[in-house]
Amino acid sequence: MVTVIDSLETFKTVIGGDKLVIIDFWATCKVISPVFEKLEAQYPNIGFYKCDVDEQEAVAAEVGVKAMPTFYIFKSGEKMGSIVGADPNKLKAGLEHHNATNA
Repeated sequence: MVTVIDSLETFKTVIGGDKLVIIDFWATCKVISPVFEKLEAQYPNIGFYKCDVDEQEAVAAEVGVKAMPTFYIFKSGEKMGSIVGADPNKLKAGLEHHNATNA
């Protein structure tokens, strides 16, 4: 199950680990959420998280979210990449790329 980021401290803990993680920064539009949640089962070595930018403004500001949805990929505290928009094909391609790069 995709974990919800509920604070700036949780965000920093999540991105600070050695595991590759992807975070869905979203607001009220939930078009891509079901796709994102299904992808979690296909990539067990990646941590999947969601962050509601309306509820976690400090986290959104920390990473500079400008559009929703935005997916940021982190490893060891470093931003490895991003996918902007609700395009399932772009999301899958981004995951494939970063998963292969960090395998």
